[in-house]
Amino acid sequence: MVQKRRILITGAAGKVGSTLWNAWEKEGKYALTLMDIKEIEGAKSRVERGDIRDYARMRELCKGQDVLVHLAYVSQQQMGKESGEVTDIGASMLLFEAAREGGVQKIVYASTNHVTGWNERLSSPPRFSTGDQFRPDGWYGAMKGMAEIAGRYLVDAHEMRFTSIRIGSFSGKYEPSGLRHCSTLLTPRDCAQLFGLAVDYEGPVKYLITYGTSGNTAGYQLGFLDISPAVEVLGYKPQDNLIKRHLHEFSSKI
Repeated sequence: MVQKRRILITGAAGKVGSTLWNAWEKEGKYALTLMDIKEIEGAKSRVERGDIRDYARMRELCKGQDVLVHLAYVSQQQMGKESGEVTDIGASMLLFEAAREGGVQKIVYASTNHVTGWNERLSSPPRFSTGDQFRPDGWYGAMKGMAEIAGRYLVDAHEMRFTSIRIGSFSGKYEPSGLRHCSTLLTPRDCAQLFGLAVDYEGPVKYLITYGTSGNTAGYQLGFLDISPAVEVLGYKPQDNLIKRHLHEFSSKI
């Protein structure tokens, strides 16, 4: 009997986390450990409360896991200005080291389009953003980009695998709330597929950055976030297309 891949999900109480574990529990293909500082309701999988800033706790949770799906984000106003405050990049680096020490072989990281958010300010329509670009529009995007660079180190120095998915927009819904969502929205079923492909991928590419949107393109109308690495490397086949289905609802208002 083939052993199920063991997956630790941080931030499992959030919108993306809840979408993933609900879909993956139905598929029954993984042995999941769900972790969050908040309460997680309704799960059949193993559930653990914890703070990703607690290094010893996270190292213990990482032991015996094959893949870390890191969704949690440390939000704060002071950005480390307060003595002893751990920022998101500090927490992610601690977690990555805990994962390495715990024997995790792969990290799938929830990043953000804000790593290149400045491209949207440079032109209209926005400049096309690819995974090799770093043009953050704030400290949130900057720290997510720093974590991607930390992932590069893990791959080169410790032969781990690291996939970063720069999510465009995620509401947990299938309908766009505005024109921008027609390019950026990642629907729940496409989210579950994309992260699942990243978890399962064992090909030659050990370090990958891709944007995470649905298949938002139609004719000459193209989304401005590059999902081609997900399509070409991971085999991503998005089921939803917000430009094709919904752009007409907003184009008359432009």
